[in-house]
Amino acid sequence: MKKLIDYIKRFPMIVILIIILLFFTPLAVFSPGENRNRGVVTAIGLDFVDNEYEVSLLTFIPTANQTYKQKNSVISGKGKSVVDAISKASVAMGRDVGLAHAKTTVVSESMLAEDVAESLSLLAHIASLPENTVFVCTNTSAKEMLQNSQNLVDELGLQLEQIISYNANELYVTDTSLEAFYKGYYSFLKSSLIGYIPLVDSEDTNTDSSVSSSQNTDTSQQEVQGDSSPQGGAQSSQSKKKILNEGEAVLLKSGKMVEKLSTYQLSGINLLNPKDLNQLIKINDVDLNGSIMDLTYRLKDKKVLTTTKFENGYPVFYAKLILSVELVETEGADENTKSNTEYSEITPEIANKIEEQINKKYVTAVNLLRKNGTDVIGVTSKFFRNNRKDYKKFIENHDTPDNFIKYVTFKLTTVVQPD
Repeated sequence: MKKLIDYIKRFPMIVILIIILLFFTPLAVFSPGENRNRGVVTAIGLDFVDNEYEVSLLTFIPTANQTYKQKNSVISGKGKSVVDAISKASVAMGRDVGLAHAKTTVVSESMLAEDVAESLSLLAHIASLPENTVFVCTNTSAKEMLQNSQNLVDELGLQLEQIISYNANELYVTDTSLEAFYKGYYSFLKSSLIGYIPLVDSEDTNTDSSVSSSQNTDTSQQEVQGDSSPQGGAQSSQSKKKILNEGEAVLLKSGKMVEKLSTYQLSGINLLNPKDLNQLIKINDVDLNGSIMDLTYRLKDKKVLTTTKFENGYPVFYAKLILSVELVETEGADENTKSNTEYSEITPEIANKIEEQINKKYVTAVNLLRKNGTDVIGVTSKFFRNNRKDYKKFIENHDTPDNFIKYVTFKLTTVVQPD
């Protein structure tokens, strides 16, 4: 006994460690796994059907298998409120619902007919929906989107969040997380952009979408005024459906959808986004040494300079784009014509055509924002920060902040450089 006491005195930390292991090891070994009590939710869908909310949960069920494929299941619950619906989904799952690992939140277009922020806020507070979860919209029900997302795994080995992440990085070039949505929601014009990924019939292979970019060797100036007409859409059917990824987006104001944006409209909005690279722009009927060619350029680098002023009491927004481009494709009378360094020179004719393409997109984007009283390019906040006194005076004498962007004159200068 004396030896034991002496040992404890000499090595107290080792004794304490042994006691801890003896006490906690049985609890760890014999206690049930966490997945028995809590469902692992990787995506959540939110619908409003027949005056009821429907919450759908794409759950991961840990199962021993030899195929290396995870087993997913979509579990839903309906109720008069989001709280009620998620409670019923929890009962159907037989586990508590925790959304801490949810990477994707999908809502149907019907949810965006009203302010969706309150419903999302309830999910965040009740079920711990993380703010970094990606937020997207679909043309059918969110439940159907989650059910069809399993086809991605079977056919392409892709998870739904991988496609959405690609869009956010390469196509939207815009953060579409819940956190970004709420930042826009509480901004001056309460405006946000979220991704739009429709479901289409398997037979429907129409993937015609416009992608563009910008360049110019010369310097030019464009003043923007007028209106634009947006379009977009997709339809659901009763047959098997596939996820169609065309890089479209939805423009929201006060949590409601005001416009569905095509890739062309979205690329115009992203002209002032320094992160928006690898965009393509095609110019037609270029005369190169007597040959009529169609040329496609890729945007490699971009520098955006902006400034705000009040001139004669009215706001003017100046933007200058300094672009670095490279020729990636040539098309001519000879179908076998390939890219060639001899066509890389940016002639005045090429510069004018590229400038025209850039200005058209800029006009389209600005008029789209004006028409809907939205601002996802931060123009209003720039005037508030840079010209606060003149901004406040203008709002007092003319209108509310909601309509401020409609009074702004936009002037764009482009400088395009070869690779």
